Amino acid sequence: MRRKLPPFPALRAFEAAARLGSFKDAAEELCVTPSAISHQVRTLEEFLGRTLFLRGGNRLELAQDGRVYLAQVGPLLDRLDASTRMVAGEVCAGPLRLKMTEGFLNRWLMPRLHRFVAQYPEVEIAVETGLPPTDFRGGALDVVIHWGDAPVPGVRVEPFMSSTRSPVCSPAYLEANPDLTRPDALLDKVLIRDEVADGWAEWFALTDAAGRCPEGGPVFAHCELTMSAAENGLGVALGYLGMIGESLRKGDLVAPFALESASRTIYSIACEETRADDPRIVAFRGWLLDEVLADGPPASERLRAAE
Repeated sequence: MRRKLPPFPALRAFEAAARLGSFKDAAEELCVTPSAISHQVRTLEEFLGRTLFLRGGNRLELAQDGRVYLAQVGPLLDRLDASTRMVAGEVCAGPLRLKMTEGFLNRWLMPRLHRFVAQYPEVEIAVETGLPPTDFRGGALDVVIHWGDAPVPGVRVEPFMSSTRSPVCSPAYLEANPDLTRPDALLDKVLIRDEVADGWAEWFALTDAAGRCPEGGPVFAHCELTMSAAENGLGVALGYLGMIGESLRKGDLVAPFALESASRTIYSIACEETRADDPRIVAFRGWLLDEVLADGPPASERLRAAE
């Protein structure tokens, strides 16, 4: 079957503008004028028959079709870039120094990392864990899995994971507390708190128990510790469902309620702007985005569909 491929200049213009959130910044990256970027984006919209950007005021915002298209074409362009560099003799080899939270490493990356190692055997992965800030000034890191999507001067920050939150606990805790079928049953349970971003008040605001969010409960420094505490039967924690899908599938955790807080960006991939085209960084970024796409719908939607 004959391929339906968009004009490549229009595709590059769209991807740069969508990733950077600005026609002006996209123009600087591609060494053209902002009007040329605008023209190419219009060309792509006409080709697709879809509106990719919501235009109004001084802010450039992706339309829903634009967000979906960016999620698909971004990794494709990253892979094309990596393949081109490889064929041109730019070997994807050497150290790649990564930093991320313990939660992201243990809950999401570790079960998948073997696939990156198999695909890029000459890249020497070195991983360390820690919390923000995202800081490359020491020269000891190549990539940081950045918490949230806050901009950092001189750093390219690309969001790749969003998630809702919902209460989770161990199967044994649920068995010992069979009344965990309605939100108000949580009022006399042990609620495990996350020091980084405790979201219990937000979740309770969505329930019939709105305004009655209990205070107190054991507090842990970050979400990996709260998940571990829940797995060990301490109480009920709020889990980012997009990150703990493997724990839910394996049965280490269960989610008693279908109610979820609003989705928010929880992770971005960050690197120094001047090193964004490094073959190792390009390869890791493309692989990472491919893995997110391969996950399909959010974990909560997949689990409910299987019920």
